[in-house]
Amino acid sequence: MPELLEQAVGRLDRAVDADPDLKDIRKLLSLPHEVIERELTIRRDDGQRQYARAWRCRYNNLKGPTKGGVRFAASANSDEVSRLGFLMTLKCALLDLPFGGAKGAVRIEAEGLTDKERYQLAETYGEAFSDVLRPDNDIAAPDTATTSDDMEAMVAGIRHKANGMARGAVTGKPEDMGGIPLRKGATGKGAFFILDKLAADLDLDLAKSRIAVQGMGKAGAEFARSAAQAGCKIIAMSDSTGMVRNEDGLNPDDVLQAKADGTLDYTDDTEAIIGVPADVICLAAISDAVTEGNATELNARFVLEIANAAVSSSADEILRNRDVTVGPDILFNSGGVVASYLEWLVFQKGRKVSPEEHEAQWSDRLLTSAHALAATAEECEGDWRLAAYLYSLRDLNSIAAAQGIFDS
Repeated sequence: MPELLEQAVGRLDRAVDADPDLKDIRKLLSLPHEVIERELTIRRDDGQRQYARAWRCRYNNLKGPTKGGVRFAASANSDEVSRLGFLMTLKCALLDLPFGGAKGAVRIEAEGLTDKERYQLAETYGEAFSDVLRPDNDIAAPDTATTSDDMEAMVAGIRHKANGMARGAVTGKPEDMGGIPLRKGATGKGAFFILDKLAADLDLDLAKSRIAVQGMGKAGAEFARSAAQAGCKIIAMSDSTGMVRNEDGLNPDDVLQAKADGTLDYTDDTEAIIGVPADVICLAAISDAVTEGNATELNARFVLEIANAAVSSSADEILRNRDVTVGPDILFNSGGVVASYLEWLVFQKGRKVSPEEHEAQWSDRLLTSAHALAATAEECEGDWRLAAYLYSLRDLNSIAAAQGIFDS
């Protein structure tokens, strides 16, 4: 089994130790349903062809059509895509969404593409995977380094090979194509919403909490803004270039504007964010940001994962022994997939829904799942990742059993 996927699936062992009835579903989830690998070709503006390897992993479809974002990243590979599809499977179960887990990726340095080249890349991805991307089979969405404009291009690509159902096979689209306002910023906004609602369960007084944020991309920026607007003190923010820190508190909008202008005055290197003394550190940048190599340097008592697999499995035991609580990615970054579900539902039902109604549905879904997980966390003595995995596995196990999958 590939290394990243093996580490991710290995975390299920603690859930099976806690509930041996889950051993069969753990085995079922040990490998993806299918991983499709294809080569994309685009024509650069200078006339040269560029080839890019692309993947679509449909990890598990017990609950319904698979659902997952598509990322453009120079480091993308089959192992990473499989790990992310696995995590999406658990996330959809935790949020009680009628989806299985999926993920897609293109191995390319997206920042080097012009707008025309980028449109062509996303369009080519949609066309290449149009045989699986359907609203009743597999639904794509934005992810790392992809946007609503990329989703529009992807729809166009699917449409080359499919009919008018193409819009239903992609979420995170522009509003004039059937996207919904709620989708913009939903991941970061949802992370703070859940943190705020669970603050008492986590023994956090957010009004007095000092928060560090790793990552100034879409999710990290929205989390920082939401936290600051609620009166929290953001004492440090970092990106891939460096870190800014102010014990009196940062204004996220000022930091993000300075970054956009190229005038941000970094005070330390990017890795320093891990050691900043804080009540909460939000990891919204990369996978495996905390590993066994730096887990002892972590100086926050609560770790909130927005980035998928932000805490490596190799760091789990170290953090548990240090009484550091981890808010797992499959709960805290779920705001995006719930918003995507609501967009998909609009297409399925063919009925427009007001932004206010969507907001209420979104917050209700997140709140219900957060409270359900809090109850399971009590059973797990405050181990929130174990609780999340137990909850998700029990849901998937009951569905598999009802479908007779485990019948001998």
